[in-house]
Amino acid sequence: MFKAVVSFSDEIDTQDAVEEILEQCAAQLGGTAPNAGLLFCGTDYDHQAVLDGIRARYPGLALIGCTTDGEMSSAGGFSEDAITLTLFCTDTIQIAAGFGTAAGAQPKQAVANATEMARARLEAPPSLALVLPDGLTSSAYAVLDSFGELLGDDVPVVGGMSADRVVGTKESYATYQFYGDRVLSDAVTALFFAGPVAYSLGVESGWKPIGKRMIVTGAQGNVLQSLDGRPAFELYLHYLGDVMKENISGIGSYPLAIYEPGLNRYYLRVAKAADPETGAITFLGEIPEGAEVQITQAIRDEVMGGVTQSVRSALEKYPGSDPGMAMMFSCTGRKIALGTKARDEVGTVRLGLSPDLPMTGFYTFGEIGPVSGHTRARYHNTTFVTLLLGEMGHE
Repeated sequence: MFKAVVSFSDEIDTQDAVEEILEQCAAQLGGTAPNAGLLFCGTDYDHQAVLDGIRARYPGLALIGCTTDGEMSSAGGFSEDAITLTLFCTDTIQIAAGFGTAAGAQPKQAVANATEMARARLEAPPSLALVLPDGLTSSAYAVLDSFGELLGDDVPVVGGMSADRVVGTKESYATYQFYGDRVLSDAVTALFFAGPVAYSLGVESGWKPIGKRMIVTGAQGNVLQSLDGRPAFELYLHYLGDVMKENISGIGSYPLAIYEPGLNRYYLRVAKAADPETGAITFLGEIPEGAEVQITQAIRDEVMGGVTQSVRSALEKYPGSDPGMAMMFSCTGRKIALGTKARDEVGTVRLGLSPDLPMTGFYTFGEIGPVSGHTRARYHNTTFVTLLLGEMGHE
């Protein structure tokens, strides 16, 4: 048996919100005790009070979560500055939680600690990992590479980087991760699933490559210096011309498609700054030397089409006909690009799935998932990740 219930509250008072989500969960559980949980929470709440309230009701719950730039759920639709709590009930699938701290300075050790902690509570090897790293302090590349080394390519790693509410007047940002009754920062949290777990993934964006591919000939971390031996910014000037000269800050609207050697699909990197003098471009994630890249563009309908493609891809690959729940990880960049249409993303997901299927998700500072097949997870920008989850053999 596998069952997921989703609760939601946008009450301003923290205590009122906690009481509401717990009442909704109790009504849906009908006396069944949950094994694990996921908490996605707006940044304006008293997070410690939220965790204390959940722990008081469910003392042994394997709970992880994080702050968000918005939430998506079957209970509340699209929301901002709200709380979404998902509880899992199962007597066949094992679910265990772990965490590691100092993810920015020691990403390998943080991942090793989270992995060891979760694995110690499982009787079988994990077959799926859901991870929520700090979206500001940690290197997603280092975190995901470490998970890949420890778990191998046959264990998909999926999730999102914890986020903060992005508004134009905000001067500083902070993100938090949750484990049990602990509010963490600069941490990695994880839920490992073992046993007869059925899952499938859809990873799509809606942005389309234009022009020819070029090879990264110079890059240091997230700073792209040269393509085919020429200053990187010349690529944007070549395809966008006066548009880019007049508004360099708009460079983030045209992500870079990254084709790593050996991968037949690309993932996206969003630029956050460019230096016309040196030709260097700074991105929101590492750019690997030797990869091929293309500039991309999209219109709003194509961006929303990425959601449809993500859901369809997950459904086509699901090993059965009846998933128990859906999870969604969408990017803050998509939310900004879509504007008032951002709330339509969760509705688009609903159109492709059973109307009573529980759904949960959030707007991230970067999405996590494989590029294709059994490949190690990559850090994505402006991408929509769909995870369908259920019990193997359940029809």
